[in-house]
Amino acid sequence: DLQSSVFITDVKSQIFLDSYQTLHNITMSHHVEELHSSSKKFKMVALDLDGTLLNSYHTLSDETVTHLRKLHKRGFIICIATGRSAAATATVIHRLDLLYTDIHLTTGIPVVCTNGALGMTVMKGTVEANGDNLIAKGEEKVGINSAIEQSNPMLDGRLKLQKMFHYPVSISLTTKTLALAKEMGCVTNYYIDHDIYAQPLVDWHFKATQKYSDLTGVIFKYCQDDYKEAISRGLPSKLLILCGEENIDSAYQQIAKHLDGDAKVIRGSPPFFVEILEKDVCKGNGLEQMCQSLNIPLEECISFGDGYNDIEFLQKSGIGYAMKNAPENVKCIADKVTEYCNNEDGVIRALIDLEQNERLHFEN
Repeated sequence: DLQSSVFITDVKSQIFLDSYQTLHNITMSHHVEELHSSSKKFKMVALDLDGTLLNSYHTLSDETVTHLRKLHKRGFIICIATGRSAAATATVIHRLDLLYTDIHLTTGIPVVCTNGALGMTVMKGTVEANGDNLIAKGEEKVGINSAIEQSNPMLDGRLKLQKMFHYPVSISLTTKTLALAKEMGCVTNYYIDHDIYAQPLVDWHFKATQKYSDLTGVIFKYCQDDYKEAISRGLPSKLLILCGEENIDSAYQQIAKHLDGDAKVIRGSPPFFVEILEKDVCKGNGLEQMCQSLNIPLEECISFGDGYNDIEFLQKSGIGYAMKNAPENVKCIADKVTEYCNNEDGVIRALIDLEQNERLHFEN
């Protein structure tokens, strides 16, 4: 009996020691993981534009341009990730004017646009501006454009793009969406290549397209053929239903219910439109595809965003920053919230803080 008692006591002691060791190992593992996480360095930042990198005037501050150029010069990768079309990113990219050398992992700026449907690399084109003139590099003057500053750098040849991936809206979903928008009395933006088609039928349709043009700088191709020309050119990267700010909630619910299971439906920001993508397309998946193309681990990428279309985008990256000016629903899913808003260079201030804490990886 005494031997049995001793045996039982020894077994209990061993169980206790095993449990203690297991708990200790788990605790140490979490501690090491936290230490690793807090010391992990990032090679790339993916930046939303409207409401994030751009101020309320939809422009870049001088401080933003200067600091991003400084980071880029040291080999840190600057990536744009936006709901805008490719052409609508051109003025921002041209303003950044990032120069690429042998230390950079890409030959141009990586861009994820139309909320993850299209990925591309944008680089300098074969045409450059000289005052009011457009000239081919190394050649004589080829044309004059007195409104050169107002023209689009991606359309006039100052920038060129190399497509990396594209996931357009299917023809069945396109047809279904156009019919639904017409039934709702709304107007739809049809994104194909660098063009955006719209068929405004009443006065508020024209005002809505003008409001969207003011926001992004795009120029619409107005049509009256139920988008037949647009469809004949190919499938859209995305569709966007302009429904008005006062109707956004009911419109979003109606569209989401009608297209349930067939599409990715996003409440727009600012809230006067609803976006429709293929069901597996989102900015987060677009960022993941871009990182794979660049051979950069997704966990080594920082993301900044402010809208509902940024949710997966913020969740998938190594650190996701919601802007101070973002809705609460976006802030609550982010890893961090910036201390300053987009009108206070919130992105740049956060990047400076990360750099000071030695969290950024530089090739140079």
